[in-house]
Amino acid sequence: GLYHSKSLKGVPEEFLRKYFVKITDTTYQISDCIKSCVEFRQHNLLREAYPSGCDLIICRNVLIYFTDEAKNQIYADFYAALKKEGILFVGSTEQIIQAAQIGFQNYRSFFYKKM
Repeated sequence: GLYHSKSLKGVPEEFLRKYFVKITDTTYQISDCIKSCVEFRQHNLLREAYPSGCDLIICRNVLIYFTDEAKNQIYADFYAALKKEGILFVGSTEQIIQAAQIGFQNYRSFFYKKM
């Protein structure tokens, strides 16, 4: 994707140089070295096996459609899929109420770290 420089305002200059390609004066694109490390996939959260050793799982605006029981199972599966200190990023309406019971530390708003 393309990113306007305004949306990258808080990104350190070092990261911009290392991980982005400047397309125009106001437009950036993620570098190929980052793209090659990212895997996007469809996944049945309740039925399919999870990968292991993930650094980051982004699951936004999905879990609001699940029961509390299903959410707890999915959070536990996310936890198992992450490597130590891996990050789970959820949507603003999907905060994990009992994050510590699963093993997550509330890292930032909507970010949870596997401990």
